[in-house]
Amino acid sequence: MLDIANISLDIIVLLLRVAVVLLLYFFLWQVLRFVIRDLRAGSRTAGEGSRSPYGQLTVVRPGQSGVTPGKIYPLGPSTIIGRSMEHCEIALNDSFLSQQHARLELRGDEWVLEDLHSTNGTFLNDVEVRDVAIVEDGDVIRFGRVEMRLER
Repeated sequence: MLDIANISLDIIVLLLRVAVVLLLYFFLWQVLRFVIRDLRAGSRTAGEGSRSPYGQLTVVRPGQSGVTPGKIYPLGPSTIIGRSMEHCEIALNDSFLSQQHARLELRGDEWVLEDLHSTNGTFLNDVEVRDVAIVEDGDVIRFGRVEMRLER
C-alpha cells in the first residue's frame, strides 16, 4: 500500500536538495561576476602610467577609500566620478560618495565640474559646487572625503 506521508516527505527532501544546489550555483555565479568586474576595473587602471591627452586627477587625500595618495586617474572628455563600478569612469570606495557623484567635462578648452545631485556635495577648492564650475589646472576637488587635484 502506498504511504502518502513517505512519498510527500521524499518529494520535500528532493526539492530541498535541488534548492541547495541552485543556491550554490547562484553563489558561484555571483562570485564569478564580482571577480570579472574586479579584473575589468584592474585592466582600466593598468594603463595609468600613460598620460591621458585630456589630463588626469591625482589623489591628494584618499579619505577612507583605501586609495593611495598620488594615485593617478586619467581623464576622458567626460568623466563621471562616483561609487558605481558600472556607471562611473572613476569608481571610489567611499561611503560619502553617491553612485554617480559628479561629472568632470572638457568643454572647448575649459574643464567644467558638475555635481550630479549628490547627497554630500562636491567641493572645488573648499567651495561647494551648486551649479557648474570651471576648474583650472591645479585646483583641488573633493568628492565625499576624497580630494583630487586636476592636472593637464
